[in-house]
Amino acid sequence: MDGDSTVEDLQAVSQHVLAGAEQIVALEAEKRTVDPGSSRFRELSDEIERLAEEVRAVSRAETSLAVTVAGQDGLPTVAEADEQS
Repeated sequence: MDGDSTVEDLQAVSQHVLAGAEQIVALEAEKRTVDPGSSRFRELSDEIERLAEEVRAVSRAETSLAVTVAGQDGLPTVAEADEQS
């Protein structure tokens, strides 16, 4: 796998992790305002757990991509690649 396509994959994975984390924060903020005994609280808890598991799986893929590019010099950071897009 070439470095450019791997960096693009890392960009996509990073965006997915950031989006999932933002969703978790928003849902957790809502959950804090809901009666803990309500069905909505449980729904929010379930959705947060699902998203957290998804973020964990995507993070594993990110680690695998990082292993793929380990030792390659001159690759842009994900933030730099974002700026170039």
